[in-house]
Amino acid sequence: MSAEMTAQGKSEPLQLRLLGGFSIVTPPNMVVSLPTQKAKALLTMIVLAGANGIDRSIAASWLWSRGSDTQARANLRQTLAGIRKALPGDVDCIESSGTTLRVVAGTMKADIDALKHGEFETLWANLDGLGPLLDGIQVNEPDFQDWLGNTRASVQNQMSAALFTMVESKHAKDDHDDALRANTKLLSFDEFDEGVHRQAMRIYASMGAPAKALRHFDSLSETLKSELGIVPSSATQDLMETIKRSARASRSRQAQPLPMPETALEQNANAPNMTTIAVHPFLMRGDPSESTLGAEMAEEIALELGRFATLKVSIGEAMQPAHDRNEADNHLNYVLEGSVRQSEGGVRVTVQLLDASKRNLIWAERYDRLAQDTIALLDDISDSVAAALPGRVQADVAERSGHQSQFPLSAHELMLRGKQLRDKLAAGAMLEARGVLVQAIKRDPQNARAQMYLSDTYVIDGWLGLNDTDGARRALAHARLAVAADPRDVFVQDHLGFAFLSNGMWQDGQAQIDSTLRKIGNEIESNAWCGFALSILGDHKRAEIEVLRSTIRDPLPPATFGWIRGQVFSLNGRFEESIGELMGAAALNSLSKAFLAGAYARVGRKADASLALEDYIETRRAEFACRQMAIPEVTVQGLAGGYRAMWKRQQDWDHIALGLSQAGLAMA
Repeated sequence: MSAEMTAQGKSEPLQLRLLGGFSIVTPPNMVVSLPTQKAKALLTMIVLAGANGIDRSIAASWLWSRGSDTQARANLRQTLAGIRKALPGDVDCIESSGTTLRVVAGTMKADIDALKHGEFETLWANLDGLGPLLDGIQVNEPDFQDWLGNTRASVQNQMSAALFTMVESKHAKDDHDDALRANTKLLSFDEFDEGVHRQAMRIYASMGAPAKALRHFDSLSETLKSELGIVPSSATQDLMETIKRSARASRSRQAQPLPMPETALEQNANAPNMTTIAVHPFLMRGDPSESTLGAEMAEEIALELGRFATLKVSIGEAMQPAHDRNEADNHLNYVLEGSVRQSEGGVRVTVQLLDASKRNLIWAERYDRLAQDTIALLDDISDSVAAALPGRVQADVAERSGHQSQFPLSAHELMLRGKQLRDKLAAGAMLEARGVLVQAIKRDPQNARAQMYLSDTYVIDGWLGLNDTDGARRALAHARLAVAADPRDVFVQDHLGFAFLSNGMWQDGQAQIDSTLRKIGNEIESNAWCGFALSILGDHKRAEIEVLRSTIRDPLPPATFGWIRGQVFSLNGRFEESIGELMGAAALNSLSKAFLAGAYARVGRKADASLALEDYIETRRAEFACRQMAIPEVTVQGLAGGYRAMWKRQQDWDHIALGLSQAGLAMA
């Protein structure tokens, strides 16, 4: 065993393969054989149960259902003994705590862990061997077969999403051969998946091989006709026509001169510019004994602002040195100043944000506080400023970038413009945002927020029932690329939860949102969206707590906050408050307007409900029209049926449907 020990004297974990078969490998590359199929099944059940473990009685009944309970427990003990005997080393990999069986932490590493954690390099190394969970294992026990079937389906969805992400990543890097290799593996799971076939066609088109894309389309058409008696979907046919038009246009341009080399301005557009904020020490007015409080205030605010991935923060009397500033993009530079005035029994802190080039006022706020401990005051003010400021800066950069033409927009600016469009939450705006964010990613593929907001456009389309068959997977693919680019950004982390939810991966989404909530500091926007995710999951009381907590420190939050609050209030039966949130700027899309019409109807405001319903129907029709989708029947099922997939619980969609029905819309 000494050769298998690390420098610390601890055994290296056994490598367990579950995807595409079953095998155990111990350092150095020695294969371990378990005595029976049920031993393999039992170990797999224990491993997949994770830290919570699996109850002994459940494991026994699932694997030995044909005898008595006593015999089943005896078979379980005998099989556990066989597993322990087969596994090498002097560390027991399976612990029994009361009635629970679990794997001892650090003793085993399963390939499925790489899938759960998005470790794409590990998955890529084992690409050829990937396949269904426990492929080839035969255990003739009904309860185990039910568990295996359900677990296989869940793992298959995760594996397909991970492979889809790998294909997109390889494609973005123009690594066409590897992209096609992963795409081929993905098709081996479901040869009729048109979304994956379209992915292959796009790769061929990017390679400059439209003829291969056409052959792929023809092959798919023949397969669908012979096996299923159908033709490719309109989305697949439309893509093929687009590739043909592009190929014709490309041939017509072949005689044109080659483009000039990239200019200095274009190079600037590809630079990873950041929004910079110089936090100046606050002026002390009044009591000279507190002369250091102004500097401490600046330090605390800078520390909190530094948590935000989209900001570069510095402290000092003067603006940053030239090499730290965006001289070519002065609209990205800001100064934060303020003052502190103390009086008997109270403190007044004023804060103002200025653009660095012209010192125009962007935002200002005054905070009046009762006299309190200095540390408590610093925490209070820095938290409040950090909660309110980033959103204002992002909006200002996006707005001003749209008016400047001296330099092409950087990836950072394009990302913020994409977010500005995303925040409209409207169907048409999602298409526009998608175009802007694709440009941002082309200039900087590692821009995590651009990947995140691009993913979000597909998530929002899914909420509105406008996604094609690729949409949910694209949401997860770009969300995972965002996490890979910046795993520390809580906004990126909370969005991964939404991407899971959009793919019906409810447990993964719940775990991701809970994990993000534990990491959030002053990121109130992330906090609000996590609250909305809890509402999607059906936890409406907790959703309300988180949503209200997110707006305590910002009296003037953006319209998206009202969009969230209005729906959460409605789902908690607070219809008057829901109306107050949704009747104005927060009525951003048909979903919020459906809630508004229902809220009016539930409080007996029939005339308002009728008008709101007319507005809902018009907006909903426009959403379908902007995507060139057939306009469905003007009924609850026809117009609102597309919302069903976003909610974990049927009763939450029923809440929307009943509200529309009470407002006057026929159910079917």
